[in-house]
Amino acid sequence: MPSDCEWEIRSPPLKSKRPEQSTLWHRVMDDHRNYYGMKSLRMLAGGFLAGAAIANTQLDHEIQDHFQSSVRGATSDEWFEFLHANKELGNGIYTLPVFAGAWALGEYFHDSPPLAVSSEWGERSLRSFLVGAPPLILAQKLTGGSRPIEDGVDSSHWSPWADNNGVSGHAFMSSLPFINAAKMTENRWLKTTYYAGSLLGPLSRVNDDAHYPSQVALGWWMAFVAASAVDRTQFADGRLQLYPMATSDGYGALFEFTY
Repeated sequence: MPSDCEWEIRSPPLKSKRPEQSTLWHRVMDDHRNYYGMKSLRMLAGGFLAGAAIANTQLDHEIQDHFQSSVRGATSDEWFEFLHANKELGNGIYTLPVFAGAWALGEYFHDSPPLAVSSEWGERSLRSFLVGAPPLILAQKLTGGSRPIEDGVDSSHWSPWADNNGVSGHAFMSSLPFINAAKMTENRWLKTTYYAGSLLGPLSRVNDDAHYPSQVALGWWMAFVAASAVDRTQFADGRLQLYPMATSDGYGALFEFTY
């Protein structure tokens, strides 16, 4: 093979993959097994350790103050209004029916490839909510953090059961659809775009002075862990993957084993 050989892998914007011979109930049960497995628990532990380090020091307040002064000190209110508008991405009253509608439409018109992809995206997002929302509610109470607009200078500090805003629910909800879309594509530019989109809702909460940075970061992280658990369920029958890989000497192969 010539040394300048290049391989290009073309893939659709989103891919549809469901475990063979699996009902929705079994997929949800597998989601929970994956979420409460050691891989997810390690991810959650790492996220909350980092969150604790930020929330219980002055770093949370310093980041919040810098963000507020930068946005509100801009030459116009366009940035503020743009970020504020994304708040509704995290409103489950609107987003949950969208997820359910996308899933149901694809189930009804199952012969349509685009609707099949849309259906899987809706189902993944719903399942991510089902597996991630209960521990999110518990984490909100266990951390006990408060909103910056409600309390004093130390309101980001954790105080178990004192309040229920230590993790942002809006950040969690608004991130789910984008993170699930990102996990359904192999196109790196689309994946980057979707992950960037997953930050819009969380940023709106800092912009509105409704949550501290650590609180929105934890909301996003819990959404990521939930979507990752669902993704592992989707590919339970395809743990071993083989990818062609171009190298400076020619070509090779990359084996990936997901566990």
